[in-house]
Amino acid sequence: MIGVILAGFGALLVAIGTFGVVRFREVYSRLQASGVSDNAGLSLVLLGLVVYEGWSSVDWALLFLLVLLLATNPIATHSIAKSAFVQRHTGEDIT
Repeated sequence: MIGVILAGFGALLVAIGTFGVVRFREVYSRLQASGVSDNAGLSLVLLGLVVYEGWSSVDWALLFLLVLLLATNPIATHSIAKSAFVQRHTGEDIT
């Protein structure tokens, strides 16, 4: 039961982040919406799967994916933000 709640709350966070990416116009606002909610949401989904299944051999792969996600998502978000800053990107050219 706890695993289903964690996975459901994580899916809700990912949906809210997706709505934020569609809603906001500036690249920095989109990065804020996607970076925070996707990192937290996908982490909760993976933890919910681990809790739901109980401890098994598959959980090592899920925990590895969790560590990989927590390591790479901030790096990717920072790279996109730095690229937008260097190119002096503004949200005014988006129609």
